[in-house]
Amino acid sequence: MQNPKKDDLKTSEKGAENNRQWGEILDPDTDSIFTIGLTGVLTWASVQVLWQLLVISLAIFVAALKYSFIATLLISILITLL
Repeated sequence: MQNPKKDDLKTSEKGAENNRQWGEILDPDTDSIFTIGLTGVLTWASVQVLWQLLVISLAIFVAALKYSFIATLLISILITLL
């Protein structure tokens, strides 16, 4: 059986590690600057992916409209000739 004091020590260490203040995050420390930089790169990449998805969706929508118009035109010609 494990010692309960060791378990309490492990959980208190984890709690202290995750309990950060905004001042610590924005402090010009090497780790904080690296973290903020990586967050910025991740945000930039996410915006780029969303932009590409929007462009592709619009291209698919325009193609669907174009082919719908062509299909309507062909059906009307077919009906006219019958």
